[in-house]
Amino acid sequence: MAQAIDISGNRLAGVIPNSIGDCTALEHLNLSHNAFEGLILDSLSKLQNLHEMDLSANILSGSIPMSLERLKVLHYMNVSFNNLSGQIPGGGLFPNRTVTILFMGNLGLCGPTNYSLPPCPNQSQEKYSLLKKIVFSVVGTVALVLLFFIVGMLCRHQISRQLFHSSNFTFERLSYPKFSYHDLVIATSDFDESNLLGVGNFGSVYKGILRDGKIVAIKTLNLQNEESHKSFNTECKVLGRIRHRNLIKVISAFSYPGLKGLVLQFASNGSLEKHLHPDRDDQDSCHLGLSECLSISIDVAHGMEYLHHDCPLQLVHCDLKPSNVLLDANLTAFMTDFGISRLITTNSIDSLSTTTFSLKGSIGYIAPEYGLGGNVSTVGDVFSYGILILEMVTRKRPSDDMFVGDMNLQNWVRSAFPNRLADIVDSRLFRDVNENMEDNRCLLSFIHVGLLCSNVSPRERPSMRDVAKVLENVKTTFMGGAAASNLTSTISDLLRNASHTQALASDSQSSTF
Repeated sequence: MAQAIDISGNRLAGVIPNSIGDCTALEHLNLSHNAFEGLILDSLSKLQNLHEMDLSANILSGSIPMSLERLKVLHYMNVSFNNLSGQIPGGGLFPNRTVTILFMGNLGLCGPTNYSLPPCPNQSQEKYSLLKKIVFSVVGTVALVLLFFIVGMLCRHQISRQLFHSSNFTFERLSYPKFSYHDLVIATSDFDESNLLGVGNFGSVYKGILRDGKIVAIKTLNLQNEESHKSFNTECKVLGRIRHRNLIKVISAFSYPGLKGLVLQFASNGSLEKHLHPDRDDQDSCHLGLSECLSISIDVAHGMEYLHHDCPLQLVHCDLKPSNVLLDANLTAFMTDFGISRLITTNSIDSLSTTTFSLKGSIGYIAPEYGLGGNVSTVGDVFSYGILILEMVTRKRPSDDMFVGDMNLQNWVRSAFPNRLADIVDSRLFRDVNENMEDNRCLLSFIHVGLLCSNVSPRERPSMRDVAKVLENVKTTFMGGAAASNLTSTISDLLRNASHTQALASDSQSSTF
């Protein structure tokens, strides 16, 4: 006498029990998002009171039984995302326009065009096609055997040249794990809001737990936004070609009807944005002192150094900001979101770079030369990095309401540097700064690096390689491993090298776009 059975969203496996057809009073049946396999039962046609039936996101195979045509009051049926094949029934409820029937995700199904399915071949076509296949297979077998080895070697040689030789870039071929739609639904509890980590312009990010217990971040694409498709393609190309300990690791990519995205490394401490600007109810969660800020900034600097100097496909991130810096349990920093990155190379294996660049990124972090039509370059990332350091020091966003007219974050910090730091530096940053002169010099040096990187003139900004070296020295000094007197000469070297290094870089990059 059961009227509704809903066991969806579990990990139930095996075949659907045949005795379910004996529940003749059943009106609602939902077995979706499980791992049921086997055939759709003929006994379901006995459920003459059934109004809704959902068998989607399982592993069901075979054809849809013709007996289901006998269901008289059914007005909703969903068999999407299974392994069904064959022709859909043509009578009973199936041609009824008032009945909602969903078939998507079953590549083997065929039927009427009004269901957006490929047409089924008729029997004469099938016989002719089979005969043609037999004839061609017999005639071509000998030739194929003789030519197979030669053609295979030539193809492999040609592919190798295109992917590796022509770009002067060799990267490791990786086999990424594949996840079914069902796996992703189970991992995120059907993309429940409780697992939502964040929402951006191009999609959402969910926390997921895979079948082996591994925690991942699942980034889904907003399919309604045309720009998100370009962002997704770019991010897949970039993340598939770069490897560094401070760049977020891509585990896999997926694309299904209505769902597309990436499976990424999970960072348990969330974004740097969350720590710099916690919610009102979470103010006590921000525990980033100078030592943590130095470590995070060094991690980001090394990631940027790799992209700018050590990666054969020289990349500009174009959107460096606190929300795109993730932290793990040890506060190790990882750069993420390469959706609008640009490739700087004249001999690339794809077209990540373009001849024009529309002003993209986040307000306050965009290099000023981009607003004047300047070409994309690594010094644009250096500017964003400088703003990132100043935001860590002051806990002020560059878009804060206090910055009006000609006043901005870097000018505000510069006006108080170096004698009135108490007016701009967040009090929590002084937590592990002692009153001795050496610790204060470390803080001054840290802020000085941020100001140098955020110079208005691109030619006056240092390279990320030099920045990484200087900040390593600052941290070593702060931890008691060197004398603070060395910092003055270190900053002087940074100032001296900045103009010459970036002038050469700007000249060499100006012709790549």
